[in-house]
Amino acid sequence: MRTSALVGLLVTFLCSLGAALEVERTIGVYVWPVSATKATNIARITYNSTTATVDSYTRPSIPADEDTVRVGFYHESGAWSGIATASSNFAPEKNKKLQLHLNNNGELYHVGFKASDYGTGSKVSNTKDGVSVELLKIRPGPTPHLNKPVMVNPDGSVPAKEPEKSFLQKYWWAIAGFMLLQVVMSSSKGE
Repeated sequence: MRTSALVGLLVTFLCSLGAALEVERTIGVYVWPVSATKATNIARITYNSTTATVDSYTRPSIPADEDTVRVGFYHESGAWSGIATASSNFAPEKNKKLQLHLNNNGELYHVGFKASDYGTGSKVSNTKDGVSVELLKIRPGPTPHLNKPVMVNPDGSVPAKEPEKSFLQKYWWAIAGFMLLQVVMSSSKGE
């Protein structure tokens, strides 16, 4: 009894230690109007491989004549990655959802953005100032169903196909059984 309780406590401790050691990452999300010369930071998000939270959000100031804005982030190498969306999606009456696309290592490789009217989006717990965040992990694609491999002879040549059998060669046993049944049935009627 005592050893099982001790083992249970040890397993619980190791599981909680493993969860605590998961790497927390922070990323800045930027909005970059097409006419602007540089991007402005609108959100700071903390995430790991399973959860994400919006630490801060600042509503962007987008010029009224601007139709399209870019939403994205800077990689560690300094390269920009993101998408383009309508500037009307940042209106105060819209629900905004940032989508973080993670690879198998839990590293961010792309940012997505969705906007919807209030009341039409799903209820998300990690929302701050009308902005929520969603983690999307990479999924393996479909695998092809390949045909049976070609069998070759030891010398590397393809074996010749066997010639197709005729109807009588394939079903002689069924015909013989039917004929035998007919003979047995006719002889029993004569008695």
